[in-house]
Amino acid sequence: MKSISRGRLVLAGILLLISSLLFYACQKDVSSGDNVPPGDNKFSVYLTDGPTDYQNVFIDIQSIAVKIDTCHRNHDDDYNYPGCDADHDRINSHCEIWDTLNIRPGVYDLLTLRNGVDTLLASAFLLNGKVERIKFTLGNNNSVVADSVTHPLQLLNNQNYVFIDIRRDHLDSLSSNNFQLYLDFDLNHSIWYAGGKYWLKPVLKPFGRHSTGEIEGRVNPSRGAILVKVYNATDTAYALPWHEGQFEVRGLKEGTYNVFIDGYNGYKDTTITNVAVNRNRDTKLNTIQLHQ
Repeated sequence: MKSISRGRLVLAGILLLISSLLFYACQKDVSSGDNVPPGDNKFSVYLTDGPTDYQNVFIDIQSIAVKIDTCHRNHDDDYNYPGCDADHDRINSHCEIWDTLNIRPGVYDLLTLRNGVDTLLASAFLLNGKVERIKFTLGNNNSVVADSVTHPLQLLNNQNYVFIDIRRDHLDSLSSNNFQLYLDFDLNHSIWYAGGKYWLKPVLKPFGRHSTGEIEGRVNPSRGAILVKVYNATDTAYALPWHEGQFEVRGLKEGTYNVFIDGYNGYKDTTITNVAVNRNRDTKLNTIQLHQ
């Protein structure tokens, strides 16, 4: 029978809506509807998680800032002008500004965000322009639970922020001047165990559902699988099945994938080959029957 050490990290990628925990953007808050004031964009940010074998991963989310180029629009092609600084800002540019969403901070268990589950971090009206970068800032109240014991999760080099470059294909355009973005908090590459301590260096992957595809299915029996791996030569994503064996993997580039089921409790590994993934489509698999 297979066992899993607590230091083993399983990997990432999935999403869609679970929590009624809604963070408000203070004076920029969007209360309801899709009516966008003239000169503004509506911009929504969702967070999802790449699963691990920990029981809980608590992350202290403090703020989100967005860099906007007011001289361009989100429908424009991506570009990288010469003469930029380390943050990709053009020197002496009057076009590029940072806008802080001022979300309500809090500590959230990212392991509740898997298999098509996400939470809305912010939905706000921003100045009309091209979204270029996100600055994601964390607090110090981070921890993991392994073998029913809570351990502090220390920020590597005390760096509590990460910059995320945003391309046009990362943004879902819901209507004119109304965009949404998904951020996958890749716990596999963000957390590791060394020197008797757990360390955190945040890695977040942006993607849009309109430009990527997804795979969902179910394993039977549910206790026979510990991990689902979806992979091809250029892309890899993981899922932990729910109690009834359901799993879902999102943010996949268009292509053909293999689906590997990591057998558990005496059940054999199983691989489904040649699974086609298309942009903005959900590929549904038949129930995967596991054998001992």
